[in-house]
Amino acid sequence: MAASLKIDDHDFAPPLLTGEDVLTMTRAGILPEGRGYELIEGVLVKMASQYGPHVGMVSKVVRQLNRALPDTYEVSIGGSIFLSQTVMLEPDVCIFPTGMASHDVRGPDISLAIEVSDSSRLYDLGKKAQLYAAHGVRDYWVIDLNGAVMHCHAKPANGTYAAPEIIPFGQPVPLPFIDRVALTL
Repeated sequence: MAASLKIDDHDFAPPLLTGEDVLTMTRAGILPEGRGYELIEGVLVKMASQYGPHVGMVSKVVRQLNRALPDTYEVSIGGSIFLSQTVMLEPDVCIFPTGMASHDVRGPDISLAIEVSDSSRLYDLGKKAQLYAAHGVRDYWVIDLNGAVMHCHAKPANGTYAAPEIIPFGQPVPLPFIDRVALTL
């Protein structure tokens, strides 16, 4: 991705950041610790704050997952996941093997990434889906609060997901990586 900025009739290409740059800036106090930023192809992007319905749905999902999953799975809430040197996302919920630090998790390590969407639906179903698929995340779900449905992306091929299965709230959605476990929203 080559972005440019025009200042006084001159084009400038801002430097692209790496995940290590973001960690360094966070440790130095330049960036606040915790949620708030994602790194999209080397560009630091400020994320929207989370409020009522969004926070409530994340809590509901995490409660169900923690009750259902064995201890071999880590259920991470808003942790920074470095999909590559220049892509760091903060999924609302991410499931990966216990014992891995979130900054060591890569796409193929992720059993399931979940985004809860109220104001970010297009971004979550567009650019984020592209990034997760391109980096080998097998299953990616977008919980669409406004549409009361879940968009379930699975098994990326050639770096992209096929059209997602859309499941209305109230129907159980089986977890793709473990038998006899489902979420019901």
